[in-house]
Amino acid sequence: MNISTSNLTLGYGDFIVLKDINVTIPKNKVTILVGSNGCGKSTLLKTMARLLKPMSGKVVLGDMDIFQKPSKEIAKELAILTQSPDAPSDLTVFNLVKQGRYPYQSWFNQWSKEDENIVDYALEKTGLSDIRDKKLSELSGGQKQRVWIAMTLAQQTEIILLDEPTNHLDIKYKIEVLDLLKHLNQQENRTIVVVLHDINLACRYADHIIAIKDGKVYAEGDPKEIVTEKLINDVFDINAKIIECPLFKTPMCITYQNLTI
Repeated sequence: MNISTSNLTLGYGDFIVLKDINVTIPKNKVTILVGSNGCGKSTLLKTMARLLKPMSGKVVLGDMDIFQKPSKEIAKELAILTQSPDAPSDLTVFNLVKQGRYPYQSWFNQWSKEDENIVDYALEKTGLSDIRDKKLSELSGGQKQRVWIAMTLAQQTEIILLDEPTNHLDIKYKIEVLDLLKHLNQQENRTIVVVLHDINLACRYADHIIAIKDGKVYAEGDPKEIVTEKLINDVFDINAKIIECPLFKTPMCITYQNLTI
């Protein structure tokens, strides 16, 4: 399933955030959206998930305008994890993850053994099987984030959209979450789209980067090809020296305002 945008203009009221955006998300790859605060990364992601309606243009999922498709059908084709999702603190891990099966439920199609097996799979994939009966209030930040990702896995969609999934996590849990997403992409051919602030982690994990500046796509492509000192300066308004990461052979940005401290 492919997802793309055509002449997409987004905003709030009369304020335009993004104008005439044309992007195609590479299938079965990890795409990361980068840019300064307020540039429209999250707005674009939410519109691709049909959470926000565009001012003009369209989002195409498969061969159809996403806003023309029924909500339950969309939920079987793409899942989204928004920033700082919330749920009752006394909810158990299992009961939150099982919410991912909602698109497949109906009056005539109740909870089934297949649903149970899929939730078990999602818990196993995210390393949560041993704590399935714990309450959310008993979990660490990293564990909670994995629970939300497990819920999106339970939807069994080809496309997963995540808005800053490492926000408020320390570096250990950031790496844990991004490793999990990369594993899902590589082992299950999931198309992953992520909004991320950390440019070095974006370069490490992305197959495809989309950099946004002044309401437009400034550049997109393989991090090794597009992440340059000029891009960092133009998009983030800061100086940078780009070197090769000694471990992952991806671009590494050393940023600075000036060379005297």
